[in-house]
Amino acid sequence: MQARSDERFADWDDERYSTDIDRFDEQHRRLFGLLNDLHAAMDEGHSEEEIGDILRELERYTEYHFGDEEEFMQDCGYAMDCADCFYDHREMHEEFAARVAEFREKHENGEYVTMEVLTFLRDWLDAHIAALDEDQNYADYFESEVDGDYEYRPGALRQGRRAAASTDRGDERAATNGDATAADEALDPDGPVADGGPLDVPEGTVADWFESVAEAHGDRPAALVPTADGYAERTFDDLVDRAQRVAAGLLGSGFVPGDRVGIAAESRYEWSVVDLACQFAGLVSVPLYPSFTAEQTRRAAGSAGLSGVVTDGGPADDGSADGGVRVDIDDLPTAEPGNLPGLRADGREPATVVFDPAGSDQAGHAFTHRALLAGAAALADDLPLAPGSTGTCFLPLAHVYQRVATYYLWSTGSAVAYAGSGGLVDDLAAVRPSVLVGTPAVYQRLYGALQDRIGSMNWMKRKVAGRVASYGRDRLDGGGTPLKYAAADRLVYGPLREAFGLADLEYALCGAGRLDAHLLYLFAGFGLPVRNLFGTVGTAGVGALATPEASVDGAAGRPVGGTEIARSDGGELLVRGPVVTVGRPGADETARRPDRWCRTGTDGRVGSDGTVYVE
Repeated sequence: MQARSDERFADWDDERYSTDIDRFDEQHRRLFGLLNDLHAAMDEGHSEEEIGDILRELERYTEYHFGDEEEFMQDCGYAMDCADCFYDHREMHEEFAARVAEFREKHENGEYVTMEVLTFLRDWLDAHIAALDEDQNYADYFESEVDGDYEYRPGALRQGRRAAASTDRGDERAATNGDATAADEALDPDGPVADGGPLDVPEGTVADWFESVAEAHGDRPAALVPTADGYAERTFDDLVDRAQRVAAGLLGSGFVPGDRVGIAAESRYEWSVVDLACQFAGLVSVPLYPSFTAEQTRRAAGSAGLSGVVTDGGPADDGSADGGVRVDIDDLPTAEPGNLPGLRADGREPATVVFDPAGSDQAGHAFTHRALLAGAAALADDLPLAPGSTGTCFLPLAHVYQRVATYYLWSTGSAVAYAGSGGLVDDLAAVRPSVLVGTPAVYQRLYGALQDRIGSMNWMKRKVAGRVASYGRDRLDGGGTPLKYAAADRLVYGPLREAFGLADLEYALCGAGRLDAHLLYLFAGFGLPVRNLFGTVGTAGVGALATPEASVDGAAGRPVGGTEIARSDGGELLVRGPVVTVGRPGADETARRPDRWCRTGTDGRVGSDGTVYVE
């Protein structure tokens, strides 16, 4: 692939490079575009800062593309049917990624990036995609061997692999995450204790709370449910009526108050109906991850002591309630509610048992009604919303972080938008959320989609977009030139937010993991400042919330209301407060003490000003 004076440095040729898989052709074009942008910046004498931004973007996008491509090869069967091909392919990816990282590091250390470097990168891509047929090989396999009904779902395989690996992982802290030790002295704080201040937690049960929420917001949308024609609204009145009728139906199907009921289904509106129905019926809901293997499901079901399961017939259903009551989520039983036992019950009793797909066992964590409501109340205090807003439910509801976030949205009179079949970008554009409830994987996917869209822009707009991380750094650090950013926002960033349905976004939350500084700067530059939320399964996913500025500095933030965070003498962060689990199912009363410290399995420290840092 030789560059002529009348050509771009790296010229895309459909006949030579196309894999006929749109997703990866778009990503390859973006890599070519980044090389062209880097070449133009060097050729025209742009600043070293701008060249550095493009190099960092090239490194980040390379990591995203290679990870996506490798997951696809495994998911569609190519890696199994041609293992040598796959491992050779991955080794080439690692080599290229290492070279890009090396060039970026050299530039940051003051070394000049030469045209020879660019030529190497360009020629490597040419050879990898076309000359050596590496990418064409999996494309040919996909065309000839993969069933036409196959649908690639990015991220699903990684989630399943993490869950499958969890039963064999021997990390002691993961196994004890959320537990108190037998000797409380072992969990005494060593150093300052960060205090989130008071928190007003609703009294009673989740059923009591949701009934009062429905009374306050009756005809407002509580849910946006994907349909063949877009999204349909379900009001709070609709949801409470449906949940109470299903509660009565579950009690009439053989369940009795206090029973533990598995929910083995993909996340959707009916999942939430079942969860709330369990609360109204005085049952303990036990979500089972759809990614669980049959063996993991059996272990979880045995640990939780399930009396039955509500299922969509997916893989997680296998062995989940042998001999117990089995209910089809697509044919839920209903009856006249009458006097439901979940109302006006004791909020200190367990409401749910949840599992951690990344943990080393399948013992589960029990949470009281008060703990779930405390998590929702803490988020509502720190992230106030006007009634009628919308937030996303694109993560598994089996994850306590997503479920507490869903309760938070309802507590403010906001609607929960469930994931449709069109993918992240289409769903965002359709629901235009005020709150994006995400994880690092969600923001990586959003980053990739933004980069793909940028790659289709003209050169001038791509040049502006290439400065996005620098603009984000200036915005968060309080520097930069507002007029220059305003022009870039009007030309590129604003239209991108509009196209992705993010123009009305008030909060972008990242839980269950942290975004690195570069992505935080990048999203801030796009006008989407992300806030890292620190919490574990043992703390209902809620512990400390960082501002976008503090997130960049590596802080986990300040504890949320009602919560204290300290450091043990071994360096592990400890959490105390109403959000903490009462321990394993069947834990004795000593585990329910309000002054109990909870292990997080995460090392960190507490600053003198009360800011929590993860190390």
